[in-house]
Amino acid sequence: MTIAVLCDFDDTITMQNVAHLILERFGDGSWREVRRRYLDGLASAEDYFEKQFTKLGASRSEMQAHVRVAGSLRDGFVDLAGYCRERDIELAVVTVGLDFYVEALLEQHGLDWIPTYAVGTSFTSDGMQFQQMNFGRLCQRWGICKCEVVERYRKNGRRVVYVGDGRNDLCPARRSDDVFARDELLRLCQEESILFHPFDDFTDVMTGLERLPTL
Repeated sequence: MTIAVLCDFDDTITMQNVAHLILERFGDGSWREVRRRYLDGLASAEDYFEKQFTKLGASRSEMQAHVRVAGSLRDGFVDLAGYCRERDIELAVVTVGLDFYVEALLEQHGLDWIPTYAVGTSFTSDGMQFQQMNFGRLCQRWGICKCEVVERYRKNGRRVVYVGDGRNDLCPARRSDDVFARDELLRLCQEESILFHPFDDFTDVMTGLERLPTL
């Protein structure tokens, strides 16, 4: 069975939450309270993500330039990309983050060949517009349905290895064949008795991939 490695972006592939880097630089500070309310279940994802970004006056190029300076990839991710490419392992980014900042960091490191499932954006005279992807039968969340992406790969005969860090990674982790977890996702997997491999960086992921029986 061919392996597909699906990775979350913010705080997983990256060392920072890149959305927060942008809001911190170009926002008015109100996003922090909205984020707190969102985490407490008192604000919608649309309030947290879409409404905060549409208030920003910066251009796409300005925000991408800031991301390239302030953002960084977690150790080992570039090596993992090369490892997967050499072994015909499918690698993809699956995130509720925004496509333009994911693209900025991947392009900076020569990784723009990696398929990305993210919230689509366009920049018009009316401001930032959003195109939600993979919004379908498995969930009704804002942005994309990560589980839809996992199921798509599994239906195509792939053994799905999921790599993530947060609460919105729990649903796809439940549906994946193998899970690499850190931070909140690690704790949630423990609570639900989901088998997982802990990781600090992507060197750990490569080591874990080597141990999978299909490799």
